[in-house]
Amino acid sequence: MDTLIEYSTGATLSLVQEGYITQYMLIRPIDQKASSVDVDGRPGVVRESVNHGSRVIILSIMFIASDELDFALRRDKLFSIFSDLEPFYIYEGRPTYKTSTYEFELPGQTWGQNSQLPTNIEILKGKRYKVIRTNMNEVEQNGLIGKVDIEFETYQLPYAESPGTTLDERTFDKEIWQTGQGLVAVDPTTLKYVFQDETSFQVYNAGDVPLKTNLRDMLFEIEFWGSSTNLSITNVTNGTQWQYNGSSNADDVIKLETPTRFTKKKNSIFKDTNKKILILEPGWNTIQISGATQFLILFRFKFYYK
Repeated sequence: MDTLIEYSTGATLSLVQEGYITQYMLIRPIDQKASSVDVDGRPGVVRESVNHGSRVIILSIMFIASDELDFALRRDKLFSIFSDLEPFYIYEGRPTYKTSTYEFELPGQTWGQNSQLPTNIEILKGKRYKVIRTNMNEVEQNGLIGKVDIEFETYQLPYAESPGTTLDERTFDKEIWQTGQGLVAVDPTTLKYVFQDETSFQVYNAGDVPLKTNLRDMLFEIEFWGSSTNLSITNVTNGTQWQYNGSSNADDVIKLETPTRFTKKKNSIFKDTNKKILILEPGWNTIQISGATQFLILFRFKFYYK
């Protein structure tokens, strides 16, 4: 297996290409945080709320050194790779051939001469986790073989996310999509996220996490261009509604951004709205627009996965 690291700068690093093998990537389920209170005279507890916490991911990494000096160099390089204080993204890589083991170099070969290591691994580019390292064991040395377990915790949101957004072209050759993301094979004219002069339409959320305009660190934006009076955006699927108690001109841009930022021409209009959040459920959502007839509206968001 392999692990691909993507830094905040956009630069990427493949552990296999650096000479390290991911023996396994253990992705734990999301922790659930329950808030409860005790009530005198009542058995049990009263649950006030249950929310998602963080998620732990563990990488088990190994490498084979050519000699003792090379072992120390590889160990120190591994420390350097995973000692960055900034969060980064990790992608899972899986072998495409049917085997549960790796074939290492034969005597006399150098790293990379065995083509199975770097060429038969597919990086699952459709889902990534934003993480920060929380623990790293010492590198265990057995001859010239090094092994170490590294523990990460999701940073901000606990969900996997799609690198691409709804405004990116949805073709697999762009290497930002994969099977298993919930994307449906429908007519591209149906699966769209930009609508013009349509007062009723459907928006598809391919993730299994609801999108909310009040969640920090979640990319969920709605932009409206056009003239309107008492503009209302309603998700008929779940009954959530956002309304602007004002007007806009044909060249005005109204934006709904997370977390709970509503603007017109980049100026806040929060006090002139109903101060409600809009929620997109997983799957199809029926959206209705009122208060406008000639307009363009777009939905820009990522897909999130539990």
